[in-house]
Amino acid sequence: MRRTGDRHAGRARTPIRGLIRWLGVDRNPLRRPADRFESAVRILLVLAFLGAGPVLAASVGARVGALGDRQARAERAWRPATAVLLRPAPQPYYPYDGSSAFLVPARWRLPSGAERTGLVAAPPGSPAGLRMPVWVDRAGRLTGHAPVTPALVTVRVVVAGAVTLAGFAVVLLLVASLVRWWLDRRRMSLWALEWALVGPRWTSRR
Repeated sequence: MRRTGDRHAGRARTPIRGLIRWLGVDRNPLRRPADRFESAVRILLVLAFLGAGPVLAASVGARVGALGDRQARAERAWRPATAVLLRPAPQPYYPYDGSSAFLVPARWRLPSGAERTGLVAAPPGSPAGLRMPVWVDRAGRLTGHAPVTPALVTVRVVVAGAVTLAGFAVVLLLVASLVRWWLDRRRMSLWALEWALVGPRWTSRR
């Protein structure tokens, strides 16, 4: 049979009770004014996160989404093309290094039939005549990347909102840490003062 003390100890280790103690709403009679002030600050910071966090994340996400939609509309006229390397790409500088790329002269044909030449990023060791997919703008110039899609804009919005919410949480945690550090200094000063008043009485009784 488990003892009553063990049952209460196990109950105190539950996440809900731990959160209640962390917020300082467990009605502990031993809490001092500094402890109650720290508890009030924690509650305010939690309410700020729950109230302002989603609004801030949604605002940043909307801004990122608007910029992404504008970029997608500007890149809607881009078209795929096939570039043919006019020269071989150099070999990699280091063995087993396949991450770098080299700018190699290439030729590509536009949908209108006109041809353009320019530099294309090709993997090391690419032979001359290699056909590579590229994207070109309305004037036939290389864009360097594929156009932005609505799916990519959605991903950007989600990531921006999550990063904003996480950053806001980090700021609030830093505020809580600074408040705790300041209160700890005050607690130590008060404890030292109380010991200076009470300590001599205890030592004189020995």
